Amino acid sequence: MKFWRFILLSLLLSAPILGQVTFKNQMVYTNWQEYNRKILEDWADLTYQHNWFKAGLRYEINHPPDPFIFPQDSLLKNYELTFRYLQFRYKKINFTMGNYYEMFGRGLTLRTYEDRNLRVDTNLEGFKFNYLGRKVKFKAIGGRMRDKYNRRKNWLWGGDVEVKPFKNSQIGASYLMQNKSALKSLWAARLSYTRDMWDFYIETVRPSWYSAFSYYAALNLYFEKVAATLEVKDYNHMSFQNNYQTEYNAAPSLTREHEFSMLNRHPHALNQNDERGYQFELTYTPIDPLQVVFNHSQTFTHAGKRFFEEFYGEIAHTVNEDMEYHLAGAWTFDFTTNTDNITPILDGTYNVTERDQLHLSLQHQHTKNRSDLSEYDNELGLLEYSHSPYISFALVGEYTNKYKLNNVQMKRHTWLYATVSFTLWNNQRFSVLYGSRREGFICVGGICRYEPEFQGIEFKLTTQF
Repeated sequence: MKFWRFILLSLLLSAPILGQVTFKNQMVYTNWQEYNRKILEDWADLTYQHNWFKAGLRYEINHPPDPFIFPQDSLLKNYELTFRYLQFRYKKINFTMGNYYEMFGRGLTLRTYEDRNLRVDTNLEGFKFNYLGRKVKFKAIGGRMRDKYNRRKNWLWGGDVEVKPFKNSQIGASYLMQNKSALKSLWAARLSYTRDMWDFYIETVRPSWYSAFSYYAALNLYFEKVAATLEVKDYNHMSFQNNYQTEYNAAPSLTREHEFSMLNRHPHALNQNDERGYQFELTYTPIDPLQVVFNHSQTFTHAGKRFFEEFYGEIAHTVNEDMEYHLAGAWTFDFTTNTDNITPILDGTYNVTERDQLHLSLQHQHTKNRSDLSEYDNELGLLEYSHSPYISFALVGEYTNKYKLNNVQMKRHTWLYATVSFTLWNNQRFSVLYGSRREGFICVGGICRYEPEFQGIEFKLTTQF
């Protein structure tokens, strides 16, 4: 710790003469009135850069840790230096000591990342070596992965090489191994090929602990007015975990990431040990202001049991310079709740002036339970006014008639909250949320976090210098 304090002091003193210092702070303060709980979360990032040298620190506050995110909250420190690194660059070589993020291929062997909405941070602490040549790229890594409580267990070692034998093709391979675990090692090979109107990618993985291959493949087609994507997956006992059950890899989930709240009520959580399926998306642009999107995805277990299925369609139309609307709809089957869900959506924006905009979103969802044949509806409405780039107001309300079902008990069936956001001096953003918000899932790439029902007030502040 004394070493990193010395580095921090040196950076601050030398910055005016030798390089550039960047500081970014993100703070979230939540007052859960229903649980009588006040939580402060903060991430402070400091970065120094000068020519071939770069260094950085991150300090986190979880006071106290949110028990919905950290069930064993006593394992997480309230205040902790969680990320620090030194990075050196010389021509085609990069070398990092400390904490870092890395991904091999499409993430089937290794993908470490941070997503603060999910409260996920799986950085590695150790070293990373990168060589970026014109025909050959090489990576070597060693380190221990962070789990949600900032604990680190097994040492992980690995390498990745990518060769470009021809102008339009690339061939790659990667290998990972860890100590003190039954899940010993994982290797993968990949191939990509690109042409003017199409490209293709395939990656296959083989773990040491199970005699089966897993794979991911994608084909993209590009035409003047049409674009299409087909992806397929087969993940069979390929979840590579350390002794804290934190996954080193995160393969593509092959489900569409939705921007509308109601469509995220029944997400698919990625299971890298037992799922196969596909996703197809077609985008058609008959004229410049009009775009039509169709998406279909399915996921099964290896025993043939359907786990998730969705049909999604969207029409986006820019009427003129001031008005744009989206008509969207989806049918979703969710195995975890054994429900069919039909979700139509109308979303539009209107520019009152060059700086003033109105945004209206109306979302409906009809749910049918296949087990007991019960049915209910959810309604969500959003009205937002923004004066760019300084201020925005939003009012969000939701209603469900699920409480009328005989086998359901709910404390609340209506939710209403208001938010206001300010942008100050172009480098600070402050927002306040007050009211009640329904429970739901926050999902990115098949990784989901459950957000419980909320009633109270929440402050967010993001600052960057």
